[in-house]
Order: sequence, then C-alpha cells, then structure tokens
Amino acid sequence: MTVKLRVSGDPAEIEVMLKVLGVVFDFSGSDRIYPNHGAPGVRVYLTARIPWAGERDQPRRGDGPQ
Repeated sequence: MTVKLRVSGDPAEIEVMLKVLGVVFDFSGSDRIYPNHGAPGVRVYLTARIPWAGERDQPRRGDGPQ
C-alpha cells in the first residue's frame, strides 16, 4: 500500500518530520525541494509505503468478501 504525500514548511522542520515519519514509513520519490508559491517555506513530494501493509490478517471495512 502506498500513499502520495506533499510535505510543506520550514526546511529544517521538514527534515526532522521526515526522520520521524521514516520510523514507520518507507519513502521513495524525489529528493528535490521546491520553493512554495505565495507562502514561506518549501515543499517535498514523496511516496510513503507501510512496510507491513501486505501482512495484515484482518480484513478492513471496504475490503469486500474474502
């Protein structure tokens, strides 16, 4: 399971946030940092994957019949 993310804010705070989120998620995507338009700070686009997402043993709502 993957999710696309856009992280926006102060560059130093983004770096800390990505380290914290990296404990749970595997990240892929660009290492490019883009300046925000019309707002202070920068933004980064990433794809986050939950490493154990395929190992769940209980169906979730919306999964349909097994």
